[in-house]
Amino acid sequence: MLSFFKKIFSKKIMQMALEQFGTVSAAYFLLYALLGIGIVFAVAFIFRFVHRRLRLSDLLAGIVLVIYGSVMLQLTLVCRESGSRIGVELGLLHGLTGPDNDFRWMMLAYVVLNCMLFIPYGFALSLFSVINERKTWLQCILVLLLSLATSLFIETTQLITQRGYYEVQDLFFNTIGGVIGWILFRLIYLLGEKILRKREE
Repeated sequence: MLSFFKKIFSKKIMQMALEQFGTVSAAYFLLYALLGIGIVFAVAFIFRFVHRRLRLSDLLAGIVLVIYGSVMLQLTLVCRESGSRIGVELGLLHGLTGPDNDFRWMMLAYVVLNCMLFIPYGFALSLFSVINERKTWLQCILVLLLSLATSLFIETTQLITQRGYYEVQDLFFNTIGGVIGWILFRLIYLLGEKILRKREE
């Protein structure tokens, strides 16, 4: 297993995989992050205007989500030229089987990166009270569905703008990443509860 990850995260393979994402612009990242934060505060103001108080935890969760959303937007859409990637791939194991060559390892690395991309997203979604105050199984389903919907939106937008290939593989591993993010949130949440109980005792 260690040799597997060493190969995937080798400089050559990671460079090949990261090239698929394009070039990230710090200026665009800041622009989208600030716009997102502005929208969050506008929503908070509207809630206040209609005499409904928005929880501070939800406000902070919203800020975290839009900042990370700007990262996702950069990596999946903005950093690529329109018309640079055209095609649809419906195979779940596309490029993951076959000869043991650099292309296969690049595709494996790409899968790992796609999964990792959505881990912080799943964690950020779990911060919202509308999710974390529900039953555990429902939390998981909500994060799974929201991760799938977000990935579907990205893939469809990539297809329309021709900024990325529409791949079922991406849908699957993005969604898995979102669920892993929720699992990490639950582990930290449960650990926090355990520490608080010990302190109260």
